[in-house]
Amino acid sequence: MAFGEKKKIVAVDDSAIVLKMLGKILGTKYELHCFAGGGRALEFLKTRTPDLIILDIDMPEIDGYEMLRLIREYEHLAQVPVIFLTSNNDKNYVLKAVAGGAKDYVIKPIDEELLMGKVRAQLGETGGNIYGRNR
Repeated sequence: MAFGEKKKIVAVDDSAIVLKMLGKILGTKYELHCFAGGGRALEFLKTRTPDLIILDIDMPEIDGYEMLRLIREYEHLAQVPVIFLTSNNDKNYVLKAVAGGAKDYVIKPIDEELLMGKVRAQLGETGGNIYGRNR
């Protein structure tokens, strides 16, 4: 990545409200590409390698678990970290996400500071502190 170039994040969620919120939280610091469905996101990802992918679990077209499985089939995406978003706080959802290769998860409604901390951690911007500052 060239000096001064923004890190690239792909976000996939079927909720326009969530995508707008992600844009507000992440859009000024990162190059954010938002998709309302998995099909269009997969088409985009065929030829691009973002630094991070954020996936909703519960989507009608392709759910997040299947989306992650399909993403991992592309060699250039195999090591890209994935953070799952879910409105379900059932631990089985989380365990299934981690077993499928997700690096982290955020439960909706989205806490801005927590999401930003987890994004920064996955992008290696925090020095081990997910909040990026002393707490």
